[in-house]
Amino acid sequence: MRKIYFDNFQSVQNGILLGISILCFIISGIDYFTERVENLDRILRVLGHLSIILIWCKMFIFRYSVSWNKAGINIRIKKFFGKGFSFKKIRKFQFEENKLIIYKIGNKKYEFDLSNVERSSQRKLIEILDQNTVGNNGSSQITGS
Repeated sequence: MRKIYFDNFQSVQNGILLGISILCFIISGIDYFTERVENLDRILRVLGHLSIILIWCKMFIFRYSVSWNKAGINIRIKKFFGKGFSFKKIRKFQFEENKLIIYKIGNKKYEFDLSNVERSSQRKLIEILDQNTVGNNGSSQITGS
Protein backbone atom coordinates (compact mmCIF):
# COMPACT_ATOMS: atom_id res chain seq x y z
CA MET A 1 0.00 0.00 0.00
CA ARG A 2 1.27 3.43 -0.98
CA LYS A 3 0.91 6.72 0.85
CA ILE A 4 -0.08 9.86 -0.99
CA TYR A 5 2.14 12.90 -0.53
CA PHE A 6 -0.12 15.88 0.21
CA ASP A 7 1.18 19.36 -0.52
CA ASN A 8 -0.88 22.42 0.32
CA PHE A 9 0.49 25.22 -1.86
CA GLN A 10 -0.56 27.71 0.83
CA SER A 11 1.58 26.04 3.51
CA VAL A 12 4.21 27.89 5.53
CA GLN A 13 6.99 25.81 3.97
CA ASN A 14 6.04 26.84 0.43
CA GLY A 15 5.57 30.44 1.56
CA ILE A 16 9.08 30.55 3.00
CA LEU A 17 10.61 29.09 -0.17
CA LEU A 18 8.68 31.54 -2.34
CA GLY A 19 9.71 34.44 -0.07
CA ILE A 20 13.37 33.40 -0.31
CA SER A 21 13.19 33.28 -4.10
CA ILE A 22 11.53 36.71 -4.36
CA LEU A 23 14.04 38.22 -1.94
CA CYS A 24 16.96 36.72 -3.88
CA PHE A 25 15.64 38.09 -7.18
CA ILE A 26 15.07 41.55 -5.72
CA ILE A 27 18.50 41.77 -4.09
CA SER A 28 20.23 40.46 -7.24
CA GLY A 29 18.67 43.33 -9.18
CA ILE A 30 20.01 46.05 -6.85
CA ASP A 31 23.42 47.24 -7.99
CA TYR A 32 24.37 48.53 -4.53
CA PHE A 33 24.69 45.00 -3.13
CA THR A 34 25.98 43.22 -6.23
CA GLU A 35 28.82 45.68 -6.88
CA ARG A 36 30.25 45.18 -3.40
CA VAL A 37 30.47 41.38 -3.61
CA GLU A 38 31.72 39.72 -6.76
CA ASN A 39 29.32 37.16 -8.31
CA LEU A 40 26.64 37.89 -5.69
CA ASP A 41 24.00 38.49 -8.36
CA ARG A 42 24.68 35.07 -9.94
CA ILE A 43 24.56 33.30 -6.58
CA LEU A 44 21.30 35.01 -5.63
CA ARG A 45 19.67 34.22 -8.97
CA VAL A 46 20.69 30.57 -8.65
CA LEU A 47 19.29 30.42 -5.10
CA GLY A 48 16.07 32.04 -6.27
CA HIS A 49 15.62 29.55 -9.07
CA LEU A 50 16.50 26.59 -6.83
CA SER A 51 13.88 27.54 -4.26
CA ILE A 52 11.22 27.75 -6.97
CA ILE A 53 12.35 24.39 -8.36
CA LEU A 54 12.02 22.87 -4.86
CA ILE A 55 8.40 24.00 -4.70
CA TRP A 56 7.46 22.53 -8.08
CA CYS A 57 9.59 19.39 -8.25
CA LYS A 58 7.75 17.74 -5.34
CA MET A 59 5.01 16.86 -7.79
CA PHE A 60 7.47 14.94 -9.98
CA ILE A 61 9.44 13.29 -7.17
CA PHE A 62 6.42 11.61 -5.59
CA ARG A 63 4.50 9.26 -7.88
CA TYR A 64 1.43 9.49 -5.67
CA SER A 65 0.85 13.15 -4.86
CA VAL A 66 -1.98 15.62 -4.34
CA SER A 67 -1.33 19.37 -4.44
CA TRP A 68 -4.02 21.91 -3.74
CA ASN A 69 -4.82 25.48 -2.79
CA LYS A 70 -8.10 27.33 -2.40
CA ALA A 71 -8.64 27.49 -6.19
CA GLY A 72 -8.00 23.93 -7.28
CA ILE A 73 -6.38 20.54 -6.90
CA ASN A 74 -3.86 18.49 -8.86
CA ILE A 75 -4.10 14.72 -8.40
CA ARG A 76 -1.22 12.55 -9.58
CA ILE A 77 -1.74 8.82 -9.12
CA LYS A 78 0.62 6.43 -10.95
CA LYS A 79 1.10 8.74 -13.96
CA PHE A 80 3.88 11.16 -14.88
CA PHE A 81 1.54 14.14 -15.14
CA GLY A 82 -1.39 14.65 -12.85
CA LYS A 83 -4.83 15.95 -13.62
CA GLY A 84 -5.76 19.40 -12.39
CA PHE A 85 -9.24 20.46 -11.36
CA SER A 86 -10.70 23.79 -10.40
CA PHE A 87 -12.88 23.31 -7.31
CA LYS A 88 -15.55 25.52 -8.89
CA LYS A 89 -15.84 23.18 -11.88
CA ILE A 90 -16.25 19.95 -9.92
CA ARG A 91 -19.94 19.06 -9.97
CA LYS A 92 -19.64 16.05 -7.65
CA PHE A 93 -17.34 13.21 -6.73
CA GLN A 94 -17.81 9.62 -5.66
CA PHE A 95 -15.60 7.16 -3.90
CA GLU A 96 -16.60 3.55 -4.27
CA GLU A 97 -14.72 0.27 -4.50
CA ASN A 98 -11.34 2.00 -4.21
CA LYS A 99 -12.06 4.29 -7.16
CA LEU A 100 -12.39 8.03 -7.00
CA ILE A 101 -14.70 9.38 -9.69
CA ILE A 102 -14.79 13.13 -10.27
CA TYR A 103 -17.56 14.65 -12.37
CA LYS A 104 -16.89 18.07 -13.81
CA ILE A 105 -19.48 20.52 -15.02
CA GLY A 106 -20.34 19.44 -18.56
CA ASN A 107 -20.56 15.75 -17.56
CA LYS A 108 -16.87 14.95 -18.01
CA LYS A 109 -15.88 12.05 -15.79
CA TYR A 110 -12.41 11.25 -14.45
CA GLU A 111 -11.52 8.06 -12.60
CA PHE A 112 -8.58 7.43 -10.29
CA ASP A 113 -7.73 3.93 -9.13
CA LEU A 114 -6.90 4.12 -5.42
CA SER A 115 -6.62 0.37 -4.81
CA ASN A 116 -2.88 0.62 -3.99
CA VAL A 117 -3.34 3.62 -1.69
CA GLU A 118 -3.54 3.46 2.12
CA ARG A 119 -6.94 4.07 3.68
CA SER A 120 -5.71 7.10 5.62
CA SER A 121 -4.53 8.74 2.40
CA GLN A 122 -7.83 7.93 0.71
CA ARG A 123 -9.74 9.55 3.58
CA LYS A 124 -7.58 12.66 3.51
CA LEU A 125 -8.08 13.06 -0.25
CA ILE A 126 -11.86 12.72 0.16
CA GLU A 127 -11.74 15.22 3.04
CA ILE A 128 -9.85 17.78 0.92
CA LEU A 129 -12.33 17.39 -1.93
CA ASP A 130 -15.29 17.58 0.44
CA GLN A 131 -14.06 20.74 2.16
CA ASN A 132 -13.17 22.64 -1.00
CA THR A 133 -15.63 21.57 -3.69
CA VAL A 134 -18.07 24.39 -4.29
CA GLY A 135 -20.63 22.63 -6.49
CA ASN A 136 -20.77 19.67 -4.16
CA ASN A 137 -22.05 21.63 -1.14
CA GLY A 138 -20.96 18.87 1.22
CA SER A 139 -23.11 16.17 -0.38
CA SER A 140 -20.42 13.86 -1.64
CA GLN A 141 -21.46 10.35 -2.45
CA ILE A 142 -18.97 8.26 -0.56
CA THR A 143 -19.68 4.56 -0.49
CA GLY A 144 -17.63 1.60 0.54
CA SER A 145 -15.17 1.43 3.39
